[in-house]
Amino acid sequence: MEIGIKIRKLREAKKMSQMELAYILGISQSKLCTIESNEDKSIDFVLMHKVCQFFGVGFDHFIDYTKTEGQQTKGQPSLSSIHDAFEDSVMNQIHFLITDNRSKEQRIQELLFQIAQIKRNQS
Repeated sequence: MEIGIKIRKLREAKKMSQMELAYILGISQSKLCTIESNEDKSIDFVLMHKVCQFFGVGFDHFIDYTKTEGQQTKGQPSLSSIHDAFEDSVMNQIHFLITDNRSKEQRIQELLFQIAQIKRNQS
């Protein structure tokens, strides 16, 4: 099932109008309409995060588990099925955020090491 259809089903389950959900997500009603009808498949990572937060679901809710050799895959989705479920632009944003996060974590560790050295020198 397409991501837009899943968003529509979640919205309808809460008995919300497109206008109400669009307002909460910070997009126009017409943008939400094109997403729900699968005319617009360029859903960015930030918008998907807002959708997941609002409805209390994870990203995996929007991933269709692919069938392999006639059998449904079980357990965690593979990285390739996650990649196939989202547009390339979303995957690029995810990769950028992961890389950026790793870089920041490394910088934090370097600064903590420098702080520890300064404290050691002051003792």
